[in-house]
Amino acid sequence: MDDIFEIHAAFCRIFTDPKRLRIMWALREGEKTVGELADIIGSSLPNTSQHLRLMRSEGAVTTRRDGRSIYYRVVNENFLMGCAHIRRGIVEEASRRGAMLDSEDDFCPPNHEEIETTQG
Repeated sequence: MDDIFEIHAAFCRIFTDPKRLRIMWALREGEKTVGELADIIGSSLPNTSQHLRLMRSEGAVTTRRDGRSIYYRVVNENFLMGCAHIRRGIVEEASRRGAMLDSEDDFCPPNHEEIETTQG
């Protein structure tokens, strides 16, 4: 029997890098190619591919081939919801302390329904 805490800790490793968080957030809008993701996160194709390889090995993203293109998508919308809840908590606590965060509108959906509609 696998230890859920070990699995959870290994999975959460993907969220320890800002580029992987940006990839997750970009995929909330739907599947994208490595090139599209590299442009969005401002990274090289090899570096973006390396991040996606880790994310795929941990089960956060999966792929679909269409001709020569490979499209990535988030495996389970609950992974996005977890990110959204943590981000919302960070924004709320920063606001409570009077701190200003960059681009919080771009990275913090106002509610659960926004993510549901983009994934469903």
